[in-house]
Amino acid sequence: MKKLRAAWQSMWVDTDRRVRLGRLLGLAFVTAGFILIGKAWDGAASINFVQGQFPYLLSGGFMGLGLIVTGCTLLFLSTIRAERQILTDKFDDMNRLLARNLGRLTVSSNGFAGSSEQVVAGTDVYHLPDCRILEGKTGLTTISVAQASAEGLRACRACEPPEAPKTEPISVGSGTQAQ
Repeated sequence: MKKLRAAWQSMWVDTDRRVRLGRLLGLAFVTAGFILIGKAWDGAASINFVQGQFPYLLSGGFMGLGLIVTGCTLLFLSTIRAERQILTDKFDDMNRLLARNLGRLTVSSNGFAGSSEQVVAGTDVYHLPDCRILEGKTGLTTISVAQASAEGLRACRACEPPEAPKTEPISVGSGTQAQ
């Protein structure tokens, strides 16, 4: 029972699984609908009088048509869900790149651009510009060390770029009052 519950809960987290399941169910419903229409047609064909054929055609035909419409709806919703996930991923990438570019353009309080060292950002690690891991790669983004730290990027172990200074939180009310 725990495995079924875990599988059911993971279904709502993983969008790819839901898309695949929706497509499989949609195709299964469409196939079952055509099979049901075929069986209804076969049942109606074995009876020689029209009044006896109507129950087969109506019940099997409407049930099969309902399954086909339900299957097509599941296929349509799966396609929409997959496209929405692609757009969400693209939006997140665009948001990250925009934040990186805006972080490079920050201006300090005296009006001059920040003088922090620039590093090359990867997906989860940042490097020095001359790191051997980056050889031959194109489309690299440079950001400041502070921005890399703010994004949660780790320092590369091969080139050992500088790390952002760790700041300690300021405690309020721990000092003495002046009189």
